[in-house]
Amino acid sequence: MKNNRFAVFIILTFLIYVMSNGEWCIPIFAWIYPILFLCMIYLNRTRKVYLIISSIYAIGFIVQFWRAIGMDIKICIIVAILLSFLKVLPYIYWSKSKMRFQDTIIFASIMVSIEYIIYLIYPALGGLSDAYTQYQNLYLLQIVTVTGIYGIIFLMYWTAAMVIWIWNNKSKKEYIRKYIIVYGSVIGLVFVYGVVMFHFVGNSDKSVRIAGVTVPISELLNNDKDVYSTFYTNTFTDENITNTRNKLSSVADELFLKTELEAQAGAKIVFWSELNGAVLKQDEDMLLQRASDMAKQEEIYLIVSLLVKTPYEDLKENKTVAFNPQGELISEYFKYGRSIGELCQKGDGMLKSFDTEYGRIAPFICSDMAFLSKIQQAGRNNVDILIVPASDWKEMTLLAAKTAIVRGVENGSNIIRHTNNGMSIVSNVKGCVLAQTDYFQSDTKTLSAQVAMKGRFTLYSYIGNLFVYLCNLYLLGSFILPQIKLRGG
Repeated sequence: MKNNRFAVFIILTFLIYVMSNGEWCIPIFAWIYPILFLCMIYLNRTRKVYLIISSIYAIGFIVQFWRAIGMDIKICIIVAILLSFLKVLPYIYWSKSKMRFQDTIIFASIMVSIEYIIYLIYPALGGLSDAYTQYQNLYLLQIVTVTGIYGIIFLMYWTAAMVIWIWNNKSKKEYIRKYIIVYGSVIGLVFVYGVVMFHFVGNSDKSVRIAGVTVPISELLNNDKDVYSTFYTNTFTDENITNTRNKLSSVADELFLKTELEAQAGAKIVFWSELNGAVLKQDEDMLLQRASDMAKQEEIYLIVSLLVKTPYEDLKENKTVAFNPQGELISEYFKYGRSIGELCQKGDGMLKSFDTEYGRIAPFICSDMAFLSKIQQAGRNNVDILIVPASDWKEMTLLAAKTAIVRGVENGSNIIRHTNNGMSIVSNVKGCVLAQTDYFQSDTKTLSAQVAMKGRFTLYSYIGNLFVYLCNLYLLGSFILPQIKLRGG
């Protein structure tokens, strides 16, 4: 009977974990499942419990993210197993600790360190962190202006450990009271900070109309015989090239028509979503001249997103080129964070911002938003508006949008992210989503909105992941100092 109850508990925990992130995200479950994992340790004191927790992590990761991250299923399984080995470590520590109050802090600090290690290994996986599930908890979200997402991770796991610790010591009311006050004070300060930052810091009355336009370019690149063979193989013919040039010329005509319509509707800044300006190298100059003429004609800032292919060369150029209302080229930015299997030249990751009468603006392309060290340039350089042309697939678009929203809050920048095949969003420096449109339900495939012209200062832009390093120092002190004292004694 006892084994049956434990089996039911395992199934329940697995279901809650699966629905804590990914495609079926219920944000409160991201706080609950670590508590259930810790409960599991008390229900089963054998080493078998580590295998159970690892299995839930691994299988759950595949269910949550396989379609979203676009990995081959075999690679996804290997990644899931490796991540599960890392994420079980805090629970192993907890089960072997004396379960003191300081162990609750160590437990949370270990998970912070692990999340950071995962980011360092492969930044795109860092974008799957449970912290992003809290993007709609706007008071809590403001803490990322100091700690990045790792402050949220710490609070989630510290809360889980504290729940178990308080339950285990519930008979020692006087003993646990002061520690509950410490925990409650920290949570209270985070909440107060969030209220102040949300309501009183970073308010801006001035805004500018920005439009993102797109055409169904993915269908053409992936499924058209002429375009696909020219862009992704070396087996094309002269006829393929001729047909490709004609088809892409028609795409460009549509993009410029949409650009003109948005400018005439009042947009002062217009940009194309990622890959939309697909063009062969021999036609690039002509397309850029058209962009320059359009910017000058409509008196707008125009940011064109290009995918430039030189026949017989494997690496394409995935970049943005910006023009001012005088038709002058003012910025060229190459994508830094290439996706899996993306054969494009790697950019240097250096910010290419430019000043306008509507604030300081900078483009970042799609998965570049996952790279913390690169996007911090936006905060340090006082970028007011981040323009993010992107290209998604249906299952991953919400994860990508969450990442962009949080990056904006961390660095005090307003975000407009427009994408092919996904959800386009506008968010302000506080993380509020001000506008959104779904590619699959939109007739025009266009996102147009008023975007605040002023960003705000954030400490995180300057100190980076100092909070992570402090957690690491605490861990080192917790593990090394007792050994020094032991040997000294």
